[in-house]
Amino acid sequence: MPTAQVADDSTRTPDRVAGGLATGFVVLLVASELVLSLPDVTASAADVAGFYAAHRSFIIVLQVLGFGAAALLAGYAWRLRRVDRVVSTAGLAMAACSLVPGLITLVIAVVADPASPASAGWWNLLEPRGDDILFVGILLFAATITVRLGRRLPALGALALLVAIGCVIRLVLELADASGGPLDAVVPLSFLILIAVMAALSFLGVLRHAPRRRADPDGPEDQ
Repeated sequence: MPTAQVADDSTRTPDRVAGGLATGFVVLLVASELVLSLPDVTASAADVAGFYAAHRSFIIVLQVLGFGAAALLAGYAWRLRRVDRVVSTAGLAMAACSLVPGLITLVIAVVADPASPASAGWWNLLEPRGDDILFVGILLFAATITVRLGRRLPALGALALLVAIGCVIRLVLELADASGGPLDAVVPLSFLILIAVMAALSFLGVLRHAPRRRADPDGPEDQ
């Protein structure tokens, strides 16, 4: 009924701080990831050491920006405690996991020495493991959203489920030592879309506490 819809809309409380934190995370992460392509795991130790040594300062700055993005993500996860404490906790765990790839890259930038490239090459081989930890964190967060918020917000739950499935497939392929192919780009993109959608829902006040139920003479109803 129209009156019911009006009552539902009146309960919305936009969280502009949360929306701003999530939006800032997406913008800062995209900006820091697009400006420079790093050597992949197949690069030789000499190539890795040479590249990192040549771009050392720039790479360090990019990793600091990445840590800033992780801080924004953690801040958003903390704000989500107003929506669901379990989702908030999963988000904080994911934000912690997101630090690992950047820390490995930062170590490579510090130790890179073209005259002695073995150390940089060894750390570069660990980059995929850092990515695995990140995707485990994303999987935990997306799966928690699906379970905890999917019933109230079916579209958000479906999007989170797609992200979780993508993470599972990617991790299985990684364990099988098979190339993720397009998934290596699709899964991170789908995660960014999930956060962007959640940012919009926070701005609109759609992400909020589940309505409480109370008994009255006409039967239980949502407040």
